[in-house]
Amino acid sequence: MNPKPDKKIPALYGGIIMGLVSSIPFLSLINCLCCAGILLGGFLGVMFYKKNFTPDTPPFTAGDCAAVGALAGVVGAVVGTVLSLLFVALVGDVARQFILDLLKNSNLQLPQGFLQMFEERMREGATGLALVFRLMAALVIDSVFGLLGGLIGYSVFKTKQSPTSGNAGQGGPGPAMPRPS
Repeated sequence: MNPKPDKKIPALYGGIIMGLVSSIPFLSLINCLCCAGILLGGFLGVMFYKKNFTPDTPPFTAGDCAAVGALAGVVGAVVGTVLSLLFVALVGDVARQFILDLLKNSNLQLPQGFLQMFEERMREGATGLALVFRLMAALVIDSVFGLLGGLIGYSVFKTKQSPTSGNAGQGGPGPAMPRPS
């Protein structure tokens, strides 16, 4: 029997997808739907992991899939943070500018000085402390939701047991019982 395949490469693929979905402006809004982009990265990591299995490899377990999803979350957090910085450096903070314009043009009753504070924070840019905080938060959130995506992937991709597999509790014949005399 062959050993189980390596988890690192499928987790890397899932994490890169997770980081791309989380950092591309406006595409990252998909994470407003229960972190769907992060779940997708863990799920796809399990899909890539399953493709490495052969018939003589032992079946993967829920623990294997959870590990792939969590590793994809770690990779996704790092990739997402780096890509977010690159996008902000290349095109500016498009999403924040959009929100600021939306707030300025709305008829909302905002607290005194809110818009000025928001504009000031945008001009300051990303400080080192804000970057570390973003990375730490992303590590926790992406790992947890990547793990959940991995478990969803396990429930989708696990090998199904046939009902006539010979298990006694599943309708198959049980052991012969001695008759009382």
